[in-house]
Amino acid sequence: MKRQPQSSAKLAAMLATAVCLLAPTAAVAAPTTIATLSKSTAVEAYGDVVAWSDYVTADRSWHIVVKRGSQISTLPSPTATKAIEFDVGPDARGVPTLAYVSCAGGCHVAISAIDGSNPQTVPDSTGASHPTIWGEHVAWVSDGTKVLVSRWDGSKRKALAGAPHRKCYYSSLDEAAGLICARPRSPSVDALQLAGRRLALVDTFILNDHVGAVGTTTEVRTEPIDGGGQRLVALLGVGEGDESWLGPSWSGGKLYFYEDSSGAGFVVYRFDPATGAYAKAPAFSYLTGFSVVGDSAYEATSPGDPGSGIECGSEAIPCVVRVSEPLALKRAKAPVHVP
Repeated sequence: MKRQPQSSAKLAAMLATAVCLLAPTAAVAAPTTIATLSKSTAVEAYGDVVAWSDYVTADRSWHIVVKRGSQISTLPSPTATKAIEFDVGPDARGVPTLAYVSCAGGCHVAISAIDGSNPQTVPDSTGASHPTIWGEHVAWVSDGTKVLVSRWDGSKRKALAGAPHRKCYYSSLDEAAGLICARPRSPSVDALQLAGRRLALVDTFILNDHVGAVGTTTEVRTEPIDGGGQRLVALLGVGEGDESWLGPSWSGGKLYFYEDSSGAGFVVYRFDPATGAYAKAPAFSYLTGFSVVGDSAYEATSPGDPGSGIECGSEAIPCVVRVSEPLALKRAKAPVHVP
């Protein structure tokens, strides 16, 4: 192959870069910005309510911010020294309601009206993380790996499967070893989302399968809260692109989740549990929050890979909460892949 002259090669590189930069804007209309963030955070939405946690410099603490219709309000409580974990979902009458982790007097799950009024503690939820609410049920992660679900008053409490206790795989280095089954190392449940009687979760663990970054795997799973087996929806072997799933989010009976990765590409996925069908849409940036209502996604952006430690505003790149245009979804294969 002939080597291009330096000026010609430089021009070709500039044109290629320009095409890459123009392609996303040509394919998809620009999202609408709702608010500018002080720091990276998650975002949750239900109906006409969108909520996120943001840092308020005046009192040096994190608050929950709620947008309902065109009105945006920063709730006076709860407050915290780090981003507040929370969810927005309907109560038994369909009224948007908050579930969040309150660390006043020991971290536990609390439930309140969408304006923060009438808070109540979910009994025996100390040490909780990643709360989610729907109807009369609330679920949370306990000790990083266990998933618990109960009614608001703590009754009918039960443990769900959570992170897998056993995984089987074929070694990429020793084909003669056959199928290997082992207990995953360092398992964690990193996100939950309830909808009706179904729960979606994101889990992460390490296997000695020599795939991805030291065998790290991250999955999206679903399971019924009334009992029954889990269903594997998506799987990623984590490589140099620091692949991760973001969400999950239920809308219209379908499950949405976001592939946050420069290595494997940014993609929105939709899974229909009734038919087993998948669809996907292109995406173009790192996010720290993702929640779908209808056919659009609410997103909390990041100035770079969320695991890199780059802060909002670094290199003049702000973090924002925004809503996308309708997702351009097309039929897709199941997202089960490695770098």
